[in-house]
Amino acid sequence: MIRLPFSWLRLVLLLGVQLRAVLMPTVVFAADHTNLEENIPTQIEDAYPLPYLNREIQAFGRYEQDREGRDLFRLEPRMEFGFARNWQARIGTPFLLGNGDRTGSRNLIAEAMYNFNQESRLLPAIALSGRLDVPTGLSSTGLDTHVRFLATKTIPYTSLFQRVHVNVSWVRNSDPMSDERQNRYIAIVGYSARVARATVFITDYVREQQRRKGYDSNILELGLRQIINPLTVLALGVGAGIAEDSPEMRVTIGLQYSF
Repeated sequence: MIRLPFSWLRLVLLLGVQLRAVLMPTVVFAADHTNLEENIPTQIEDAYPLPYLNREIQAFGRYEQDREGRDLFRLEPRMEFGFARNWQARIGTPFLLGNGDRTGSRNLIAEAMYNFNQESRLLPAIALSGRLDVPTGLSSTGLDTHVRFLATKTIPYTSLFQRVHVNVSWVRNSDPMSDERQNRYIAIVGYSARVARATVFITDYVREQQRRKGYDSNILELGLRQIINPLTVLALGVGAGIAEDSPEMRVTIGLQYSF
């Protein structure tokens, strides 16, 4: 029997392990496909920021038609970064097309979120976010601010990772036109569940005071988030308006890429 020197034996074993890793790679799913992001594909967002030092490029396109038949398409690329523990920053720019209200198109949007706690048996996870809309775009004046409260609670005793979410936002228009509100609110209640290993189902109900005085909208949304490779999440959502001032319908496609 031929005996290999101990050093050669270690080298052969090491090469075998490396070869197995190449030929049989371990499947790793995106870490945050259950971490809900605003408008990818529904408006609800959970109370958890990106993990520390994680980065994502995100984009969504949304087609919306109002009750009067006007069309609006919103395309928004943005970037998120977990710049500190329990913190995330987001920066983006919306591009609005169509014959609907395009106020704010090409504004610069900058937002930061802080998570106060992981959820416990009794308390939900809670976060606060602050956002600035810098008037760099169409028909925009003044620096608008958004303050948002976010809460997320997991439903126990289930294998579907079911969670309920609440978002409440206060929006201040620093330089309103005569027919615009200076202060308005947005309230969202949502539910999500991991219906398959790589698929998350989302639904939410959005109650929003619109920028124009006297107009309020109510929207019911449904969406799916699907992992298509270890770094990429694809999202698809649909929405329908309830009551007279609400949009007739909306369709949203979103994409996330981690790097």
